[in-house]
Amino acid sequence: MSSYLSKIPTSIDDFKLLPCSRDIADVDFVAPGPLEIKALRNLIGFSQNDLAKFVGVTYNQRKGSTAVRKWETVSGNEARPISLSAWKLMQIKAGLIVVESV
Repeated sequence: MSSYLSKIPTSIDDFKLLPCSRDIADVDFVAPGPLEIKALRNLIGFSQNDLAKFVGVTYNQRKGSTAVRKWETVSGNEARPISLSAWKLMQIKAGLIVVESV
């Protein structure tokens, strides 16, 4: 797992410029790495447990979420990619994607 970030985004507007903020079908979309996941989680004001509850992965109130921790692990055997559905939910929460009712 690697990141293409040279600077951590400090606002949602900064995040909109990143390749991981593009639509998944866009040819220029790049899956988010650990740094992007953690940066967006912080920008939306979620703890790891808050994010786990929001996207529907398991967590322990005292120990935290293994899934979220692995998504934010930069390298090694623990690192895991985030599911694109969880990433989309984070983008919706941040206002990067607007869902219109049908």
